[in-house]
Amino acid sequence: MSDLNMQIVREFFELRLYHVLTHWQHDDQAPRSADPGTLLFVEPRHTENEALPDFLLQREHLSHIPRSVVDIRAWHGDRFYPSVVEANPILGRVASPETHDLGQSIFGTDEFNTLLVISELPQSHDPRQRALACLQDLGLDHVIEFPTLLTDMIQRITPHGHYTASPTLQLLRLLKRYDFIKRQQMEFPFSVEPRESKVVPEVEATQVDAEREED
Repeated sequence: MSDLNMQIVREFFELRLYHVLTHWQHDDQAPRSADPGTLLFVEPRHTENEALPDFLLQREHLSHIPRSVVDIRAWHGDRFYPSVVEANPILGRVASPETHDLGQSIFGTDEFNTLLVISELPQSHDPRQRALACLQDLGLDHVIEFPTLLTDMIQRITPHGHYTASPTLQLLRLLKRYDFIKRQQMEFPFSVEPRESKVVPEVEATQVDAEREED
């Protein structure tokens, strides 16, 4: 997992005033997979008896994320189509018995959820729903897409704030300060559309056109 992806997700929770613990695999005797990744253990400062959010977290759910073990699989070059989910059982690692035991030892309770951060789901309805069903079959409690997470961070960052301790937040702040980010979307102060040509193309008349003109 990219260190940048982990840092962004960590700071997303810190901006929301969650307690965040990064778990680094450091036991030399522990079996290692080809992609062990790094888990985050997050806990809200105040526990409220809120209704649990839907499986796919949206902007309106982000204030009610419960105590969770978080895995990040932000493969930004891909969308998570059903075939991608089915071909990568590592996506269900956060819901494994081993991770559950680890979460219980860290939280001191088994009352916690599992959350997987992914890049993007398909835009089309049917593949999107099938991909969500495949992710649920892995035993996950919640999934969040990276754009949802980034949009929330950008909204919370103020252009005149001080984030020098975090290169990630400072970069987002500067992009917002100099109007490269507007209305939570990337917009550029110059046109990205191709210029309209003022030259009228010459088209040779066909024999049929010539005959029609004679008529």
